[in-house]
Amino acid sequence: MNLSKELARFVAQTTFNDLPPEVIETQKKSVMDAVAITFGAGALGDGCREMIRISEELSAHGDPESTVIGFGKKLPASWAAFANASMAHSLDFGDTHQGSTIHSNSSSFPAALAVAERLGKITGQDLLTALVVGSETAIRIAMASDTNSTEDGFYPPTIYSSYGAAAAVAKILGLSEEQIISAFSFTLCQTMGSSELTNNPRTAVRSVREAFAARNAIVSGYMAKESMIGFSDPLEGKLGFYHTFLHDKYTPERALDGLGSRYEAADLTFKAWPCCFGTHSAITAVLSMMKEGLFTAGEIRHIQVSIGAQNKMLFEPLAERRNPETSIIGKFSIPFTLAEAILHGNVTLSSFSQESLHDRQVRELASRIDYTYMEDWQRGKETWTTLEVRTDTDTFVRHETTPLGTPGRPMAREDFDSKFDACASLCVSPKTPEDLRQIKSTILALDSLDDIRDLTALL
Repeated sequence: MNLSKELARFVAQTTFNDLPPEVIETQKKSVMDAVAITFGAGALGDGCREMIRISEELSAHGDPESTVIGFGKKLPASWAAFANASMAHSLDFGDTHQGSTIHSNSSSFPAALAVAERLGKITGQDLLTALVVGSETAIRIAMASDTNSTEDGFYPPTIYSSYGAAAAVAKILGLSEEQIISAFSFTLCQTMGSSELTNNPRTAVRSVREAFAARNAIVSGYMAKESMIGFSDPLEGKLGFYHTFLHDKYTPERALDGLGSRYEAADLTFKAWPCCFGTHSAITAVLSMMKEGLFTAGEIRHIQVSIGAQNKMLFEPLAERRNPETSIIGKFSIPFTLAEAILHGNVTLSSFSQESLHDRQVRELASRIDYTYMEDWQRGKETWTTLEVRTDTDTFVRHETTPLGTPGRPMAREDFDSKFDACASLCVSPKTPEDLRQIKSTILALDSLDDIRDLTALL
């Protein structure tokens, strides 16, 4: 079974008319989410301003081809993609795919948008198609995995997303099936995401990581466009992707099951809170319990949280997770985000300011939050979380498997709009209410847009 060839054929042959309405609408929502989050990240994202300055310097102020979202400037396409992708994930607020636990649009959108703007005359339908096949490619490559490469030093999310970005760029460039296989090959030659970032709380790499994938995808696409030849089996080859990163522990049938007829890219979660998705079940559970009037913040004496393999990192090391010194550690902490939700009724962008991270009340409550590791909660149970909340008079237990924002429990439209407005209000190059209204309406009508530059001109 040639996984590389089947995915390349899917990317090459899929047209906008092949896409079900629900996947088109989900992708529009993803674009809306991405634009808003990028606006906000320009102001708040760890390392983002530095990455934009780096993009400007290394581009040698070259041709102004593609927009740096929210900054009122343009750079050569590969460096605009690098800048925008550095912001795409930095707030940890972007869409995610539950089954593969990756952010399948985080590098695809910046890369495809930059190339589309560079080329011009790329329609909204062209962009949507490229983004869907990119998202689908990343998800399915990840779904084939039978192991987690983190302990071997490879950080999976950005590694998988790099192939989605390569697929999206290839689609915008109109590459053939053979050229797409070569683009995957060149992506393999450039791909690296080190899980050492999980051991370094001060690094901004976890924030800006998608920049590498987006820029590399454009390089891969243009190498393939010039008819440079890659490998015949970059994914499943003897020394290819799955051998290198996963010790050949993968199931190709899982990646190809329903390819082209069932779209995993329609099954995305849109985050209600700007923190690791693994924290969202606990937040959903405790806010529901408090809304029901079971207890108040002042009555809580201890909370025991049961979590599975995927979310163990959100408690370890425990002292650090209870007392985060940086926003990225706060975002990857169940004790901190849970305490923040309990005491303030929500988790917002301001929850990760230095003032909030050092809030004495939050830290004190976080010190009373412990965890139980459920060894049998493995693949497919990433969202499983149980809270046992003990007060002076009673103990309350809630098991949560469907956090707010998932397809089975979507955010209300007004909450999604509020998320957009909250992020967009932080834009470095301020947008008026009329600007934001026009951006929203343009994205909602993306499938009728004749040239994607009509959107980028608003950003």
